[in-house]
Amino acid sequence: MQHRRIASEYTGARSARGFSIIELMVAVAISLLLLTGVGAIFVSSKTSYETNERFSRIEENGRFALDAIMTDLRSSGFVGCARQPTYLSTSLNSAATLQWNFLAGPVTGFQSTGTSTWSPTMDASIASPLSGSDVLVARVPMRERVAYPLTANLGAATNSLQIAAGSANGVQTGDIALVYSCEAISVFQVSTYTQGTGVIAHAANAAGQTPGNANNTVNYSYRQAVTNVVPIETVAYYIAPATRVSDATDPAPAGTTSLWRRRGLNAAEELVEGIEQMQVQYGVDTNGDVIVDSYLTADQVQAANQWNDVISVSVALLVRSIETYGTDTDQRAYTLLDVNVAAPADRRLREVFTATASIRNRVRVN
Repeated sequence: MQHRRIASEYTGARSARGFSIIELMVAVAISLLLLTGVGAIFVSSKTSYETNERFSRIEENGRFALDAIMTDLRSSGFVGCARQPTYLSTSLNSAATLQWNFLAGPVTGFQSTGTSTWSPTMDASIASPLSGSDVLVARVPMRERVAYPLTANLGAATNSLQIAAGSANGVQTGDIALVYSCEAISVFQVSTYTQGTGVIAHAANAAGQTPGNANNTVNYSYRQAVTNVVPIETVAYYIAPATRVSDATDPAPAGTTSLWRRRGLNAAEELVEGIEQMQVQYGVDTNGDVIVDSYLTADQVQAANQWNDVISVSVALLVRSIETYGTDTDQRAYTLLDVNVAAPADRRLREVFTATASIRNRVRVN
């Protein structure tokens, strides 16, 4: 009995021994394989997330930039019901300059023709536009302002205009304004607006105003029943270096560019970062059937003197991510309307956004 008990204890001791070194190595290898798979999935998910986040930012910037441009294009060339006015006049000084030439057409622009060169010659009011990108100019009613009807016949063309007393969100002192009926349109600068009485004056060369009125007449005797007055402005869109002036602790990466907008004499405002290039073409109606006959660049429209025949505008934007990422370089070439952009060969993501807007004030049928 003693011998059997000793044998049994010996057998139990052998059965309770640990894993062999081979078994441990196999277990470690399997664990490492599983961990490698989990790590690869994590890295892949993180890369996909960051890529999608960058594309989302690109799409957000591109859509916002196009929406701002399209909104102004659709409302450009506003003349009320005066589709073919008998009388067309401006009282402004310097009426042939870019910012004050409201009779030149609903839109104008500048075609990039080389390094720091544009055709027509770039206007001095547009500071430091990016070489290689076009510049677009639209003449529009001021946003968040409204047109008010006259409440009395004008009588003499040198008289002040009368709208309802207390009107607060229409013209203001110093605004460029458009007064229009179905027979005539006139552009002038508001020398004074008295909200309490609704009187809009248009004196010549009022002190401190630019460009000022060359004379104190609106050149037409407007009738109360069919006449309105609304503030208008010239808006320029262009590409220029980014600044991030609102956050000095986070400056824009070197080489970053933005879409900029300048309204009238106001300081240019940086709208959207990451807009790398803008190209523009203008749809021209040459026979008056309100159908685009050809899309031309700004220099071609200028050469043919056809700005007043433009009824639609196509805009293409090349938008890129702000930061570089990963190791792959962008080897794709991009086409923006009539312009081919060579592969950038950097580590940023890019996308092209294109839209066409009809100039509604030119294509509508009365």
